[in-house]
Amino acid sequence: MSIPTSDELATGHEPTGGRTPDAWFDNVPAIPYVRLMEGSGLPFSSTITHIGPRCSRLLGYAPGEFIDDPHLWTSRIHSDDLGRVLSTWQRTNQTGGRYHLTYRMIARDGRVVQVLDEAGYAEDIESDARSWNGVVVDVTGDGSLAADMRDAEETYRRLVEQVPTVIYVDEVPPEDPTEVTPVYISPQIEGLLGYRPEEWLRDPDLWDRAIHPDDAEAANAEASRSYAGGSPLNVEYRMIARDGRTVWVREEATLFRDPDGVPKFWQGVYVDITELKRSEETLNDALERERDASERLRALDEMKNTFLQAVSHDLRTPLAAILGLALTIARDDVHLDLADIRDMATRIASNSRKLDQMVTDLLDLDRLSRGIIEPKLRDADIGQIVREVVEQFEVTEDRTVVLDVEPVVIPADPPKLERIVENLLVNTARHTPKGSRAWLRTRAQDGGAMITVEDDGPGVPADLHEAVFEPFHQGPSRSQR
Repeated sequence: MSIPTSDELATGHEPTGGRTPDAWFDNVPAIPYVRLMEGSGLPFSSTITHIGPRCSRLLGYAPGEFIDDPHLWTSRIHSDDLGRVLSTWQRTNQTGGRYHLTYRMIARDGRVVQVLDEAGYAEDIESDARSWNGVVVDVTGDGSLAADMRDAEETYRRLVEQVPTVIYVDEVPPEDPTEVTPVYISPQIEGLLGYRPEEWLRDPDLWDRAIHPDDAEAANAEASRSYAGGSPLNVEYRMIARDGRTVWVREEATLFRDPDGVPKFWQGVYVDITELKRSEETLNDALERERDASERLRALDEMKNTFLQAVSHDLRTPLAAILGLALTIARDDVHLDLADIRDMATRIASNSRKLDQMVTDLLDLDRLSRGIIEPKLRDADIGQIVREVVEQFEVTEDRTVVLDVEPVVIPADPPKLERIVENLLVNTARHTPKGSRAWLRTRAQDGGAMITVEDDGPGVPADLHEAVFEPFHQGPSRSQR
């Protein structure tokens, strides 16, 4: 019996001897086949054009089923062997030559069949048809050696599949060491990322699509350093699971080389460290909150010191006046008439009321900040309140205040509003020379009121434009300028 040439099988011509390829296949005690490559020639882009009838006895599928469904053969390859088979097919397709493979297949009835698959690459220059011409032989066997191998495999499988990590093996092709091909991945990959092992092995680019885009460059750079330097790979990065979850993974791997130093395959693990990262984030958040709290305490401490300086200055002024007037009245060597004594008593009473109002304001400020009290709002004429404050304000005696007030009736707390206007006028007097002019206006604005105090003094220094709005912060007084 003559053997058909690759040209005859690829083109469908009748081989030498006048027999058709199908008739020749019928008498081969194995499963001969011709797999015609299509398109880019990838292993899964091919079509079985001829296959021997013994496939029915070995796998339970008729030849026509394999011819009609180009994916049927690869779908029956055992998932643990699929990556290795596809890698070998792809490499043979790129380089030509032959391949020699032993792998397992799943028959229609669920049996696991061990086969030897050997084929050669053929190309028809005239038709540009490319094909594998090969033969598949059943090497399952019933001897004790096969049984021992099955027992050893089962023990290894139980060990690998019970480890709470994903174990993988990626083949490193000699032509391009950077283009690794997955040849094994343990079933835990489905729990980690939602992909079945066979999906992972069929798609060599799945890892590139699953890794978080923000981490891909760093992870690849670390793998390149490990490859070049010969050190174990240890890198952490994020991956996007099939359901959209973000999973933190620690990858640890070792590159194995043959005796000549040629890289052969990566063997490594993926460890889910998502919970660990969440714990780290929680701890970092807690540390950040602690730093913020410490910063707030430091700011409060600085504010307290500034506040004490400001308040002590404001309290000393009326206290000094009260003490000076009281000592004058109490002196035996000073003779005062009744009018002078009444004037001094009136001034003592006025400064005492100021002190009392300051203490009340401080207490109210503390209560307001803690939510103990709320402003007592009532309809009030803002213009009238401003006018009365200016009339009673003693500091304006050596300064001119020009009033431009309009009646504006809105809900307000008059005592608090009086303190606001008084403080603005005090600041004007404190930071301007005698004889300065100030303008005070009130206008209705956006359902409320705008109170404006301006003066013709030197203004606020540029370096204090932000600081003057901090609580209890003061600029330099006129005595310092």
